[in-house]
Amino acid sequence: MTSWRDKLPIKEATEHRINVYLKDLDNEDVEGLKEVITSLESSQGSGIYEDLKNAFDSRYRFYPRANLINYKNMPKDSVYALAYQNMSKIYLKHLKSSVFNSFYKIIEFRYSMTLKSESDEKDIQNVYLSGLDERLIYALERFDEITNWPNPSAKFFQKLNEVKWEKATKKLAKKLVHLKNRLEYNMFGLFKYERLALMEEEFIELIAGCSAVNNDRNITKEDIILGYKTYLKLLNTDITIYKARSILDENDVDEGYLVCDKCNEYYKLQPGESPEDFTDQCECGGKLKYYKYIDG
Repeated sequence: MTSWRDKLPIKEATEHRINVYLKDLDNEDVEGLKEVITSLESSQGSGIYEDLKNAFDSRYRFYPRANLINYKNMPKDSVYALAYQNMSKIYLKHLKSSVFNSFYKIIEFRYSMTLKSESDEKDIQNVYLSGLDERLIYALERFDEITNWPNPSAKFFQKLNEVKWEKATKKLAKKLVHLKNRLEYNMFGLFKYERLALMEEEFIELIAGCSAVNNDRNITKEDIILGYKTYLKLLNTDITIYKARSILDENDVDEGYLVCDKCNEYYKLQPGESPEDFTDQCECGGKLKYYKYIDG
């Protein structure tokens, strides 16, 4: 039996709006925009958003546990604590509490996309205390490539608190949000995912703000593009390899691991060995990357 929903030209209307947004974006001249649009479009058939939707459905009721995820109980030099101590104003167009909740929720969702099971205390600590948040705010889309980065500082978040939008940047951000949400509507199709879409927007704008601070400037169109690139790369990266520093075994004397990004095979470095002692090429043709810890 045909329902009343089947009689509505929702699909056609959505595709029409997508074409309108794409045409509007043709007028934007910013490096990396076409790459972002292509990534957004290709995500429709990749299955990545289906996994994200499932993670959202299963994890949305999760909230930080007060005995652990409270800025007063977190390490004083952690991103979480420094952000809440030094960002008293409204950040961008969203409240700071919303922005950073979304930031960590997105990380949690991505973690759950690989985990595919109920999270425990250890998993929660991995989300908040692994240093992935530091990698994201300092290295942006290169978060999985760096081995060294600045220590989080109050000054960074004070600057982030004051960051402004460059003229015309908001218009590009709005156009991309419209496109992203319409593309996601084709995949989600339910209003309950509006909250997820907002979390994505807040995450992307936070990364854009961090990019601006890193470059000592107002938020530019290039920063928005970096926000999208970082977010889309995060969705396609297994982040369960990042482990909470506070729960690592202090007696662990592992020298680290070389992990292939193609076949996922790894080699455990022996005492005295260094990543520099090896080539970065795996026998399968993939690239070897160094990690201090992996999930064994």
